[in-house]
Amino acid sequence: MKVQVPSKTFIIPIFCLVLFVGCYHSDKPTNQYLSLLGGVSLERRITIVGDSLGQWSDGFGLKTKLPSEYKVTDISVAGYTIEDWLQNKNRMNAIPTDLWIIELGTNDAMVYGTNGFEVRTKELISFLESSLSSKVILTTIPLTNMTSIRETIRINNQTIRQLKEKKTNVDYVEIESIFESYSGTIPLYPISDPIHPNQIGYELMGEAYRKKILGI
Repeated sequence: MKVQVPSKTFIIPIFCLVLFVGCYHSDKPTNQYLSLLGGVSLERRITIVGDSLGQWSDGFGLKTKLPSEYKVTDISVAGYTIEDWLQNKNRMNAIPTDLWIIELGTNDAMVYGTNGFEVRTKELISFLESSLSSKVILTTIPLTNMTSIRETIRINNQTIRQLKEKKTNVDYVEIESIFESYSGTIPLYPISDPIHPNQIGYELMGEAYRKKILGI
């Protein structure tokens, strides 16, 4: 059963949270991306495969955060689990990509719990590595403010960390600890939505991805 996402227009304003994190933009090439991808592409192609966190965030702002030679495509679909993407491999296979950002897990925690999470994640990684010449970045996701799934997400996030240690061609971005260590006065989640972060939360995620890609 799919997790139903409320039908609504969600507009993420593009602006800089200067007082909190700040914005970054540069047209200078960087070495970290070349080390991740082996310098295989002049146009550095990044594709985000996610759920509603990706879809509602406008690609975590990476289109404006990264230098101009980076082309960012976000194919995230609200309500999707890892299994949904495994059933829709053709969507991923149709996109020439050098670096995949995999932001999935919230819906998996709701639908499957911890059951089969490692197996499905490995299958997705294997598909992206074997069918396409690309690198993969996994994401430990925020625990959310929904009490019923926080521990499940915590366990699944640990699985992601362990997978990174086992696979040399895979990296990960540590989002869970960033959210858990946040000490700002403004909560990261709206009162009416315990799952989807507010603009500050999305900015935290976008900055984490930017720093990983640029090696900062």
